This record gives sequence, C-alpha cells and structure tokens, in this order.
Amino acid sequence: MKQRGFTLLEVMVALGILAFVIIATHQILDTTTRAKDASDEKIAELNGLQTTFRLMDQDFSQMTKRAVRNESGDVQELYLLAGRYVLDSQYDGIAFVRDGWINPINLLPRSELQAVGYRVIDDNLERVYRVYVDQLDNMEPRVQVILEGIEELKFEFLDDKNEWQDKWEIKALPKAVAVTLQQVDAEPIRRVFLVPGQGKIVVPPSTNSTNTTSNRTSGGTP
Repeated sequence: MKQRGFTLLEVMVALGILAFVIIATHQILDTTTRAKDASDEKIAELNGLQTTFRLMDQDFSQMTKRAVRNESGDVQELYLLAGRYVLDSQYDGIAFVRDGWINPINLLPRSELQAVGYRVIDDNLERVYRVYVDQLDNMEPRVQVILEGIEELKFEFLDDKNEWQDKWEIKALPKAVAVTLQQVDAEPIRRVFLVPGQGKIVVPPSTNSTNTTSNRTSGGTP
C-alpha cells in the first residue's frame, strides 16, 4: 500500500501552530520573569525599610543626655542636633549619643556610648557613627548606607505638651521623634519612635532647697 506524505499546506499549518506555541510560551515566561523581578524588588524595598526603622528604633530608644566635644575641645551643649542640612545632609539630618553599644567585659577600647547620626548624601540614607563619642581623635565617622533613592527626610519632635515641633533647640530630650521618609516614586512613610526624654528641661533641686527642707524636718534653723 502506498503511503501518502504531508502536503505543503499541512506542513505550513503545523509550523504556524508551533510558532504560535513558542511565542505564547515565551510571552508567558517573560511575564513570569518580570513579575518575579518586580516581586523581588518590592521585597528588597520592604526589607530595606524594615532594617532602617529597626536601626532607628534601637538608636532613638537608647538616646542619652551626653554633651559632645568637637575637634577644638569645645562642648556642644545640646544633646540632640537636628535640622535642615545637619551633617551635610541633602534634607534633614540628626545627631545624638546613644547608650547600650555592647562592649562585653570592656574587651574593646571604647565605652558603651556611641555618637550616631542619620543623613542623606547622594540620595542615599546613611547611618553615621563614631567609635569615640568626642571628636578629639580627628577620626572620620564610619558610614553605613541603609537605603537608596531618597527624595525627602524629615524629623519632628514631641514636646512635654504633646505637640510636634519641627525644630529642637533646647538642652533636653524629646518624648518622641517622628521620621518622615520618602523614596523615589513612592508615598512618604512616617514612623514615630519613643525617646527616653520628658520633652522639657528638667532642673534638679538646688542644694540650698534640699538643706532647708532637711533643717525644717529635723527642727533646725533654716
């Protein structure tokens, strides 16, 4: 029995179907790859934000009242420096001293205090810190880039009246710090971090007042 081969039309139809399947498969693969890349990028952004806010929470929650000396030996009276272009930031910058920098049984030649700051340089959010709190050693601060693509950074401070202030120019620690962070093509994000402060200057009781109270209690002459 004589076998009949494929006609040219049948071959063309088969090739057309094969080409369609290949193109459809490629489009599906390309769409899947793009979706995966977008998902990975979004996850990386979320991880970056989580890392940033975790570092800020650790730093702000352990802020302490410690005046800092500069290279000339002059004392910076304020415990907290913040404002536009502080630390040469493109936007707001902030600098303070935090406690709790672990130094097991004092093995390292430093204290448990750490001078910390946040700023934006070249659209990158940086965490800067010094090994020694005072700047008498003339060492450059160490820089850690924690987030990229920043187009706004703003700090606000909660005072003792529970009102938010754009500036902080008193020798005291606020009750909380609000951070507004905005990346390129994204909505601004605002986070509030508690600070171990009272939002006002606390004047310690004077020695004379203490002695007078003691004398009155003991029946002595004021």
